[in-house]
Parts: sequence; C-alpha cells; structure tokens
Amino acid sequence: MQLASLLIALNILAATIWLLLKNRNAALILILFGMLMTLVAWLLDLPGVRQEFGSYVFFELHAWATRVFSSRLAGSGLMVMLLFGYLEYMKTLKADSAFVYVTLQPLSVLRNNPNLACLILIPIGTLLSYALPSATAVGLLLVATLYPVLRKIGMSKMSILSIIVATTLLDLGLNSPNANRAADFLGMEVSAYTRYQMQVVIPILIIITGVYFFFGRCKSRKEGYDTPVPVRPAADDLAWKKDAPLYYALLPVLPLLLSLVFSFTLPRESADSYLSGINGAILLSFLVAGLIDAFHVRSYNKALTSMSVFWRGMGNGFASVVVMIIAADIFAEGLMRMGVIDTMVSLAESVRIGKTGITVMLAVLTMFSTVITGSATASFAAYGAIAPNVAFQFGADPLQVVLTVQLLAGFARALTPISIVIIALAEAVDVPPIKLVRYHLVPVSIISVLTLIYLLTITLI
Repeated sequence: MQLASLLIALNILAATIWLLLKNRNAALILILFGMLMTLVAWLLDLPGVRQEFGSYVFFELHAWATRVFSSRLAGSGLMVMLLFGYLEYMKTLKADSAFVYVTLQPLSVLRNNPNLACLILIPIGTLLSYALPSATAVGLLLVATLYPVLRKIGMSKMSILSIIVATTLLDLGLNSPNANRAADFLGMEVSAYTRYQMQVVIPILIIITGVYFFFGRCKSRKEGYDTPVPVRPAADDLAWKKDAPLYYALLPVLPLLLSLVFSFTLPRESADSYLSGINGAILLSFLVAGLIDAFHVRSYNKALTSMSVFWRGMGNGFASVVVMIIAADIFAEGLMRMGVIDTMVSLAESVRIGKTGITVMLAVLTMFSTVITGSATASFAAYGAIAPNVAFQFGADPLQVVLTVQLLAGFARALTPISIVIIALAEAVDVPPIKLVRYHLVPVSIISVLTLIYLLTITLI
C-alpha cells in the first residue's frame, strides 16, 4: 500500500509540474490536486487519514480547506497582506521615490558594475535574516527598499530578486523555528546550538556571495543589463524632483527598523509571537507615517484619504500572494498524507551506508522533501527528528548531521516555486515563481554542493 500511494503521489506531482510549466491557474491546480491526494489517501486508508476525516470525507475536506485558509490568514498570510498594504501606501506618499533618491547617492558608484552590489547586500541581508525570524518578511522588506534602487543603477529584475533570495538562504539564529527544533532534537539549549551555527556561517556566507557574484557576472555578460526606463544621464537620477519631503525616505525602512527593535527586545516563545512582532511593527509604522503625512499636508482629511490605499494594497497581497501560499499549503498537506515523506524517512532509516553517506542521504532527502512540499519546516521536522539516532548508529556526529540537514533545508526553499518566500518575492514584482526558481537554480545548487562538502570536512568544537 505504501508503494502504491508513493507511485500515485509521484504521478500527481508530475502532472502538477507539467500544468504549472504550461502557466495554468497555479493556485487552483495546487488546491485541487492537494485535495485529490487527500481523498486518495482516505480511499487507500492510509494511517491517520480516516481518523482525521471520518466517514463524511467530502464535508471534512471542505472544512479542512477552510481551516487552512483561516490559519494562514491569521499567521504569515496576514503579515504578507500588511506588507503589501504598507508598500502601496509608500507609493502613494512618494516615500519610495524619496528613499530611492537618498540611497542612490552612495550606490551610484556601482552604476558601472552593478554586480558588485551582491558583495555588499548579501552579507547585510543575511544579518537581517539572523535578527528577524521570517525569510518572507526580510525578502519583502528588501524588495520594498532595495529593489527600486538597484533597478535605477541598471540591474535586471531577475538579478535583483536572485540576490534577495540569496539573503534568505541561511536559516540562523535564536529566532529561527528550525534552529529551535534542532536544539530540541539534540537535547541542548538553542543558544548553544546557534553558537555552533556561528562557527560555520562566515565560510558559508563567503561561498554564497562568491557564487552569486560570478553567476551575476556571467548572466550580465550573456544577457546585458536591462533598465526599467530609457537610459538617462546619471545626473538625472541624482536630481531630487521634490515629489515628497526628503525625510519621507525614512518611512519605507521604518517597519524594518521597528522589527529589529522588537526582535531584540520582546520575548520570543513561538513562531506566532515572531509574526505578531512583525505585524505590530508594520501597523505601528503605518500609523506613524499617517501622522507624519497629516502634519506635512496640514489636512487630516487628505491624510486619511491617502491612508485608505493601505487596505487596497492588503487586498492585492491577498489576491496575488496569500492565495498562492494557501494553495501550496493544501498541496503540501496532500503530499504528506499520501505518505511521501514517511516513505523517504523509512528509506533513510533502513539503508546501510557509511557515516558520510548517511549525512549526504539525509541532506538530499530533506532538500527533496522541501522542494516537493514547499516547506523547510515540515521536511526538517521529519528528518531532523531521526537524524541524531541515525547518526549515532553510523558513528557520525549527531550535531554535525543535524546542522547539515537544517541548513540545507533552508537552501531548498529557494529551489521550489511553492515555498512562501519564492511565491511572495515573485508575485511582489510580477514574475512567475517558476521563472525565479529557474533563474537561480544553478547558483543555489552549486552553493548546496559546496556547503555540503564543507560541512562534511570540518570538526565542530
């Protein structure tokens, strides 16, 4: 039965990929096939499915889909909608133009060689990812602030998105749900686990930055730089047209600054509290921006009218991103109910290979599970749980195995068009998620191989 369910799931997965490549309605395809796999799992009487859905499976499927919508809207979906609302408000205030003007002053030196930007931005973005718990939040905040600036200096849309994705690859820090889960698996404090992460982060960051720099140079030579507007003299970009007061340049980065403050000062106990801190930072930024605008225009009615676009932006975020995130959740749940991950976990436990081989196998299976489900959290929860015992059986260092699996699971988020961060970034700039994955498939694959080799050859102290 397990083999039959795996074969059916793989066929449905192949059909899904084929339809997505044909640019069919991605959200509808993922929802329908996710529910189809859940129905098939119920018909095959796979473990736990009958107990969860009972006898009235069609009614329960509807109730389950409703619960997925509700949970996402109350969690990361709300964060995405708030960010989209705030970005729309910044465009209305022309604060984004002010930020571009101010930031262009120092970054204009990169105009003749935009690819140097990755040497600066990837380490900075990684620091933000360390401080903030959500890769999606970091990515969207960088899209809001750095994307228009880098477009002005001549970088292509895909190159910029690729660099932003690179800043979200490393899953680090006390606030990371997977880091906390890894510490639990190993029976240690998360602060102790993150100290081991810090031993490897700089070499891995050098690998990421170096690969993206050379990849960007090769791409730019092959495709040439593209610009969003006709090329103009550099002085034109550096001339302020007074669309808004210059101090408005602070407003686009206000949620980021407040998120960092909340991250370092507020107690963190769960992923929900992380999201609450980010959501609170966005809402507070929105209110502060509204008050500043009211004082500037000297009319509360005009300020309130401008603030109303926030809700329109939230609606756009729901229609373009949140629905896709929910659809990906339903599809991933369907795959897991078909026993795909359980089958691969059983395979990992049953093989008899050396300690290096078992580390590689667990890492590859975790990445593959992340790619097909879109969730690094779910795949690491499955493989990370068995990693310490399996490592002990094969004479490997459990810490080294868990650390390798956890970091590579984060890399795999960038290799699937149904991960939250890829969906959010792609939709934010109107690019198909599958196109974004294709673009950086080569650099992320190279980075994954080099990182795996590095982690297999070091000794943690």
